[in-house]
Amino acid sequence: MNKFIILFILTLSFTINGQEGENTVSFDNIHTTYFKEKISKYLLNNITYPRNNNNLEISFYVNKESIPFNIRLNSMRNPKLNQALIKAFKLYPLENFNINFDTKKQYSFRVITKKMGKNIISCDDSLTKTTAPNCIACQDLDFYVDIQRCVNNQLKEYFYNTIDYSLVKKDEADERIFLNIRLFIDQNGFLRLRKVKAPIEFKDHIKSIVEKYTQVFTPKTVNNNSVNYNYTFARSFKAGEKPKSEKLFKNFDSIFKPSNNNKFAQYLSKNLTEKEISNANLNRVNNRLSIYFELDKKGLPIEVSTNSRSKKLEEKIISLFKNFNLNDFTFINKNHLNRYFTPVIVFKDGKNSIKTNNIMGYNRIPILTACKEVKTSKEARKCFSRQVQMYFAKKFNTNLPNKLKLNPGRKRIFIGFKINKKGKIADIKVRAPHKKIKEEVIRVMKKLPKASPAIYGNEPVDIKFSIPFTLIVN
Repeated sequence: MNKFIILFILTLSFTINGQEGENTVSFDNIHTTYFKEKISKYLLNNITYPRNNNNLEISFYVNKESIPFNIRLNSMRNPKLNQALIKAFKLYPLENFNINFDTKKQYSFRVITKKMGKNIISCDDSLTKTTAPNCIACQDLDFYVDIQRCVNNQLKEYFYNTIDYSLVKKDEADERIFLNIRLFIDQNGFLRLRKVKAPIEFKDHIKSIVEKYTQVFTPKTVNNNSVNYNYTFARSFKAGEKPKSEKLFKNFDSIFKPSNNNKFAQYLSKNLTEKEISNANLNRVNNRLSIYFELDKKGLPIEVSTNSRSKKLEEKIISLFKNFNLNDFTFINKNHLNRYFTPVIVFKDGKNSIKTNNIMGYNRIPILTACKEVKTSKEARKCFSRQVQMYFAKKFNTNLPNKLKLNPGRKRIFIGFKINKKGKIADIKVRAPHKKIKEEVIRVMKKLPKASPAIYGNEPVDIKFSIPFTLIVN
C-alpha cells in the first residue's frame, strides 16, 4: 500500500523573473573562504533549491552610494540559513568583487551549490550583472527595479486597454473568465507571444494584438549578452464585463491627506538635512519613502521599518520616529494587528520634499478566528499559514493517493486562491498530477473557514495567496 507525506508552505502570491547567465564556480576563492568562516555547517543540511537549479544565489541592487539594498536569496524555505547568509553578505567588503557598481543593474552570485549529493559553500569568482529591458518611456529612470516596473506597466496598460473583453458574452457563461498571456521580449527587443491560456474566442484576437505592438525595447542583458525577458499578463473577469484595473498601490491621499504642515512633517523638516532629503533615491516610479509600524496592546510602536534604499537614512528616520510623541498622530482605526504607514519624503515635480499623513494609513491581512489573540501582524501571517495547513491536513482525503495508485515519488501541487472583500475564499486554481486530486483540493479549500477581510488603506480588498506543496508517495 502506498503511503504519502504532505509538505507545503503558504506565501503571498508574486512573480520572480528567472536568473540567467553563467559564472565560473570556484571552490577556493576569497569569497568562498569568507562565507565558509561565517556560515555554520549545520545550516547546510536542509536546503530546498529552486526548481531545476542546484545553486543558492544572493542577489541585490545598489543605491546611489553604491551600497546594496533589497538583498535576497532565490530560495525561501530555510529562513535561518537565509538570515545568516544575508547578515554575512552585509559585512562583506564589496571591493573584493573589483567592480564599478551601477544602479541600473541587478547583481547576483552563487554562494552554495549541490555537488555529489552534498551542499557545499562554493562562490562564483565574479558577479552576474543583469540589466532590465528598457524603452523610450522608461529611459529617465536610474534604478533597475524602477525600469523593470515601468516596462511591465507599459505592457500591462497596453493589454488591459486593447483586449476586447466582450468576446465572451454575458449570457454565454456564468463563470469567471481567466486570461493568462505569456509573452517575452526577444534578444532583438521585439515583443513575442509564448503561450495563451484563454477561451477559444480570445486566441486569434490576442495573437493579433501582439503582432500590432510596435514598440521596440532595448533587450534584457546578462553579462552584456542579450537574453529573453519573460512577462505574463493575467486577468480574471466575469463574462461580458471589462475587469477592473488592478493597481498595485492605490492612492489614499484624499483620506489620509499628506502635507508638510502637520507636527510630524515639521519635526522631520527640522531634523533631516537638505542633502538627506534630496538624496533619498526617489523618482517618478519609486516616488515615496515611507515608514511602517505597529502598535502593541499598550499603544507602543513595534516592528518599525521603512522602504528606504539607504540603510543610513532609514536608521535616522526610525530614530527620529521613536523620539516623536505618538499622541500627536491621528488614527482613523486602532487595532494591534494593523500595520500603519505614512510617507516621509515624496518625489513630485522633479524634487523631493517632506510630507506626512495627517491621518495614519493602515493595512491588515485576513484574520482567522483562531488568530485573533496573536500580538503582531507578523504573528498573524504565521498563524494564518499554520491554520490553513492544519485545516488542509485534517480535511484532505488521505486515502485518495492510494486509491489512484500513483507512482512513487514527489507529486507537485499548486493552489492559488483569493480571500475576497467579504473574507471568503474565491478564485481557486489548482495544478495537480491527477484530476481527482485537483477536485479534492478544490473541495477542501472551498470549506476553508471565513476570515475577516484584508484591509488596505481604509478599504476591504481581495488578497491573493498561493500554496505550493508536495505529495511524497512511497
